[in-house]
Amino acid sequence: MIWLLIGYMYLFIHRPFEIWEWLGAWRIERIYMLLTIAYWAIAAPKSWTPNKINVGIFLFAVSFFLSTLFSQYVGFGSLGVQDWLKILVFYVLVITSVNRSQDFRLLIVAFIAIAAIFEFHSLREYYNGRGVSRMGTWRLVAVTTTLGDPNSMAATTNTFIPMLLPLTVFAKARWQKLAILGLLLLFMIVIFYTGSRSGFIALACLAIGVVMCTKYRWKLLPLVTILPILLWGFLPEDLQNRYRTIMDPSAGPANAQTSAESRTEFFWKATKIWKRQPIFGVGPYGFKTASGVGHAPHSIYAQVISDFGTVGVIALTTLILCFGFNYWQARKIYYTIDDDPWARFHFFVIVACSIGVLQLLLLGFAGHNLLRFTWIWYAAFSTLGFKFLVERAGEIQALDAATDEA
Repeated sequence: MIWLLIGYMYLFIHRPFEIWEWLGAWRIERIYMLLTIAYWAIAAPKSWTPNKINVGIFLFAVSFFLSTLFSQYVGFGSLGVQDWLKILVFYVLVITSVNRSQDFRLLIVAFIAIAAIFEFHSLREYYNGRGVSRMGTWRLVAVTTTLGDPNSMAATTNTFIPMLLPLTVFAKARWQKLAILGLLLLFMIVIFYTGSRSGFIALACLAIGVVMCTKYRWKLLPLVTILPILLWGFLPEDLQNRYRTIMDPSAGPANAQTSAESRTEFFWKATKIWKRQPIFGVGPYGFKTASGVGHAPHSIYAQVISDFGTVGVIALTTLILCFGFNYWQARKIYYTIDDDPWARFHFFVIVACSIGVLQLLLLGFAGHNLLRFTWIWYAAFSTLGFKFLVERAGEIQALDAATDEA
């Protein structure tokens, strides 16, 4: 079952059926998911993984169903709704069928490996001339069409970075450590070339936050300071000018500043929609039509109040609190255990997922990422991380008790 899950992660992230159009006609992602569900239902060992995060996911799923049901703008047949439901199904498959810590580690390693393939392919295509010109800047886009625009690409890449943390636990050989460092460098380069100002700020906040939270902060601070300066020198002038607009709007074209200011305008439009539909909102992706602007709100906060209403706000808040509670409980357990690589791996997965959620909230000021797969996948990873951390703590305690008796 684990390999079926890994195969689906590859199809979902790299999306070869969007890269090679002839594959699209075969609907291989949908067929693959149906076959995986069939195997899960018939042959795969299954067990439910209890966790507070399940409550958050359940509440948000209820909010999603109700907002879609009562929406006059979208229905269950719309592509965006179906895509999110597939993500929800994947969540159930993962938390019920991954029952060994070794399989869980394989799942996390495969996730990063697939992300690396996707990022490297996108970067290679950018060097080969594939990109998009926006606001006077030639910007990197993903090789896929789904979540493929520069800002979405930068947001996705930012949320990949924390998942490198658990890989460091078992990276003993020099080549393994260099590989992780190389992946970090790859992800940073991709973010820089997207020209996404929100992605750049999120990366900077992540770097500063990680450095200041580690005991090696004074050793890492020079690296974090020097590396962006070195990478800056490789950026084309148009990208450098775009990033300068973060501090100096006059460094770029007028429409770059207009783009940034539009987020505030869309938020106030979202509040007007909420006043008309305060309970369930106008449904997933309903802001585009209900507001009359013709496109998404470019903010998770505008998105949740307009598309999902008060029920959605409560559900999202609950989910965020559940992530925080999961981390807090895991932290208390982890620091009662003597140094153990498996316990550290599971705890680092939970930490990485929590950081990913904080990134989504930060990136949400400039992007409508509420229905991004990362929320649900990281909920599954955090749930399993807690499960295996508790199991490992029990094994260590039993071993210590047996040793004391001997």
